[in-house]
Amino acid sequence: MRGVVVLSFLLMYGTTFGQPEPVIRGVSVYAMNNEESFPMIVRDSVANDGKPVGIKAYITIQFDVLASDPPPLKIRFHHCNRDWRVDENSLVQDENHNTSFVLDYRTSPNSIQHYNYRYVNRFPDAADAVRFDYSGNWAFRILDKEERTVYAEGRFIVADRIAPTRVRVVNDYLAEGSSPLNQIQRVVVDVRLPDEIDGYYYTTVDVYQNRKLGNPYRIDAHDRDSYTVVEGYNTGSRVFNISNIHPGNEYRILDLSNVTRYPNRALVRRVEGADQQRQYWRTGQDRNGIATLNRFAGVNSDYLEVLFRLDLTDTDHRSVTHGGREIFVVGPFNHWMPTLEDRLVYDEMEKSLVARRLLRRGIYDYQYVTGRWDAVTGTVFDQDWLVLEGNDWRTSNTYHAFVYYNDPRFGGFDRIVGFGTAISSPVLPGSH
Repeated sequence: MRGVVVLSFLLMYGTTFGQPEPVIRGVSVYAMNNEESFPMIVRDSVANDGKPVGIKAYITIQFDVLASDPPPLKIRFHHCNRDWRVDENSLVQDENHNTSFVLDYRTSPNSIQHYNYRYVNRFPDAADAVRFDYSGNWAFRILDKEERTVYAEGRFIVADRIAPTRVRVVNDYLAEGSSPLNQIQRVVVDVRLPDEIDGYYYTTVDVYQNRKLGNPYRIDAHDRDSYTVVEGYNTGSRVFNISNIHPGNEYRILDLSNVTRYPNRALVRRVEGADQQRQYWRTGQDRNGIATLNRFAGVNSDYLEVLFRLDLTDTDHRSVTHGGREIFVVGPFNHWMPTLEDRLVYDEMEKSLVARRLLRRGIYDYQYVTGRWDAVTGTVFDQDWLVLEGNDWRTSNTYHAFVYYNDPRFGGFDRIVGFGTAISSPVLPGSH
């Protein structure tokens, strides 16, 4: 079984009893011990009651803390339904094994300025304080000891290897639309059911493009989306199709690993100059949305203040921001989910749109999106990933698909019982 972790974090500031609140930075989640891996857990063997047998896989949650002393933090986990709402079901939630009260950390190397401690912890843990009895969507929160403050929160998916799943990607064109917006990648997910008798409960597949964990493409047997189709009833299998995924453009790349080019404690301005709109041209190959970070050793594992700069003509700026839209920068540093601090504003001295981010040294994929900020939900809605970056089916993308099963026990709850991965190829439309 595998689990996906989708991370959206919230930084909190303030004081408690006269002491500064700790600042949490660089939250990341990944499979096993590989920081660049897609965050999954795989459970190959499951008992009849749906619980794992002899599971050895794990996820790692890592973050840095700026504080004078190691704060007494805890991490609490919750099983969620397919729409990420916490299950109010005491038979699914295990209150005895959903909280880690003791977290491991290491003191930062000498001369580090932006954090004092690095926390690296694996779950399920060796002490059996935390375990994930049922597959499905899981959410976690990093809290203070009294649970008054949420410093960060995130998501991950646990999947059982029960329904064999195969994913295919086909380059194609939409019948409507003009180039380049009519260029799409069609994703086909073949699922072999363990038993057709339970086929009624296999209705939904979520597809993630690269690392865009906050923006899944959903294929549901009961939706009315003209671009999704579910076939294969009464055959012992299901075929889930979605035919309107835009490939986008290859991501831009920010390389902060070179100390000579970008000295420590100096503001980072890309030496190549401000970024430009690139709706009709492509850049070189990216790494499908990952970040490669410097190792935890010495001053070169610190954070740098990065100035993202986007240079647009007045005409282009008015065009992409009409109707109250704004521009945001996205990448692994915000888990490809823009927040208010990622919004670009015009800077008179820079003569361009800018956003400042504190990033740990490494190499990042990134790009710009437009959307509208909702202060109530704390999210950017009506996102457009193409207007500034372009769209081309020759762009290579990785697609991860996850199969939901609505387990009828305990009043019904969502599990994930199959998964598959495929990488698109820059070939002629209609080819695999």
